[in-house]
This record gives sequence, structure tokens and C-alpha cells, in this order.
Amino acid sequence: MNLVNDAFLEIANSIENKYIKFWQDSDKKVIGYYCTYIPEELIHAAGILPYRVRATGHDTTELGDILMVRFTCSFVRASLDLALRGGFDFFDGFLICNSCDHSRRMYELFDMKVFNREGFNKKVPRFYISVPHIISEEGFGWFKQEVEELKEELENAYGVKITDSNLKNSISVYNENRKLLREIHKIRILDNPKLTGADALQISVANTSVPKEVANQELKKILTKLKASEGIKNHKKRIMVVGSLIDDLNFINLIENTGGLVVSDFLCFGTRNFVDDVETNGNPLEKITKRTYFRMSCPRMMDDHENRLKFLKKEIDSAKIDGVILQRINNCDLHGCDNMLFEHDLKDLEIPAMNIDREYVQADLNRLQTRIEAFLEMI
Repeated sequence: MNLVNDAFLEIANSIENKYIKFWQDSDKKVIGYYCTYIPEELIHAAGILPYRVRATGHDTTELGDILMVRFTCSFVRASLDLALRGGFDFFDGFLICNSCDHSRRMYELFDMKVFNREGFNKKVPRFYISVPHIISEEGFGWFKQEVEELKEELENAYGVKITDSNLKNSISVYNENRKLLREIHKIRILDNPKLTGADALQISVANTSVPKEVANQELKKILTKLKASEGIKNHKKRIMVVGSLIDDLNFINLIENTGGLVVSDFLCFGTRNFVDDVETNGNPLEKITKRTYFRMSCPRMMDDHENRLKFLKKEIDSAKIDGVILQRINNCDLHGCDNMLFEHDLKDLEIPAMNIDREYVQADLNRLQTRIEAFLEMI
């Protein structure tokens, strides 16, 4: 079933949307953030909309290149370029963590160049939290303190009180959201999948761009539509996409227009974002922190490759994957290293895999299409 014309999914194709306008017209705030290691439930409990930074549809890095060298991740340069052109002027706050060196630099650059540029007079509070790069009890203690301090900073900056009741409500809303995404994923991996990879990506991106209460209602409608559909019956090669951030349809469409069907992924705008829930018993802030820290990791967590491989194997089996495309945005060392390890792991498992580099602003589509066609033919 093709859902690309669904009004909710169209949100994924633009940066702002009507729900943000309604939200801010009600004198509510929006905080932009870069990384999934941000405790969204905490922001939501403050009555603030967390908005995942992306540069969907933005096709230049010209202004970003002035401030960042060319061997910086092109997604970061594209999002900075968009910010310098006013694309994120609707933000009422900005939250960064040390997810990677490239995105971490956005804290200073937004501070000095985006929110301090000529003609921009809005006061935008900035926040920063440090996330350990290994998973341990000591690391959790460190991160817990960071989140507790962030809670105080949010309360002081916006004159709000984040109560345990607020936090528990946010946990409930976000757990429901993840459950709905998992239900959609289950019918994505059927023998006759109910949606394309492009549709699944649009669902995920739109989900990060609106209040979760709105998203949950829309996801229920989408799930009802999907369950009633016949599914995709032409048996294309079933592909799993792994690696760097993807927030627009170009790369997924390239695979699906070439003869593949992306039935699963291991992406931060994808499965990595809805695998784990927050526990509902005990101290709510601690449980939010625990889920954020011990969640299904990305390569920034240097000691957790085995768990990522375990998830990859399980997903390959449950989704009946024919081949895996490992992709990274050029100069992304984290995914470059992890993909190299995955390539060797998959070879040992005799699972077809290809490992490619690409740019966020895709200019070499013919080269990529040729490589993908050759890979699909090889399977």
C-alpha cells in the first residue's frame, strides 16, 4: 500500500508543519535536538515539543562549508547551512549532546553563528549533556547526573516544574508511540509487506516532527489502513539498510526503484528508535535515563558492537532479508568502523552485503544506482 500521499506523512518532506504552528500559537515551546541519546520524555514532561534536527530536502552546504571543513559529515554541514538560512528560527531552545564530534560542534556554531546572526533577535536557550561512550554502571551514574542537571536547567529556563506525575505521563505517551511503531514494523516484515521502505521512513521522520499525542493518533489511523491492505505481492529482493542517518526518500527510493524492497533497517530514524521502552515502575526520571543510556546502541557506544550484531542477526532472520546494504555518510568514522565489522560478520554468516559511502546531499545517484543494481543482481 502506497502511503506517500497521506497528509501526515507529507510532514516528513518539510521542516516546519501546521502542528508546530498550532503548538507555538498556544504559547508552547519547541526544542531542537540532534541525537537519539536525548531524553525526549523529559522535554515532553516540561510541556515542550522535542524536534529532531534534520535537513530533509535541503540540497546545499555552501554556507555550512564556510564554517566547517569539507571532511566534516555532510549531514551536519547541510543542517548548519539550513540553520544559517533561517530554517530553524522557530526553535525556542537547542539541546546538544556529544553524540559525535561533528554534531557536538553544533553547540558552539549555533551559539555563535545561527542564533547570533544579524537580524535574529530571539533569545534561544542552549543546553548540553555529556553521554559516556561506553556502557557501564559508572557511565550510567554519570549520565544520570547529567539528566538531573538538565531537568533543573529546563525548569529554570522556561519557568516550569517537571513533576513525577508529568514524567510518568510522558513515559506512557512515548511507550505507546514506540509500541505503535513496532506494530507497523511487524506488518512491514511480512511475506507480503504492507508498506514500502520509503513509506516506513516517512512515518518515522514525521513521527519526530510533531507532538507525540498527535503522532499516536495518526499512527493508529495508518496502522488500521495498513492492516486492511493486501500488501506488496511482487516478490522483490528483501533489503535491510544499515548505517548513517537517512531522513529523506532519495536513497531508499533509489534502492526500491532499482528492484529492491527495503523491509527493515538499523537506523536512528528507524528501528533503533523504537526497540526499547521505558520501565514504568520506580523513579520515573531514573527510568527515562536508564532507557536512553542502555537502549539499542549506535556506534558511538564503542563497546557494544556485539549487541548491535545480535540485533542485526535477529532482524535478518525475522524479516527474511535477502541482502544488507551498509551505508555511511562520507567522513562518518563511527558508522564506517561499525559497517566494516558488520561486513566481515555478514560474510562469515554467508549473508550478501555491500558497503558503500555516500554524501548526504546526493549528487552521484548514477554511480550508486549502478552499484546497487549490481548488488541486487548478485543476490
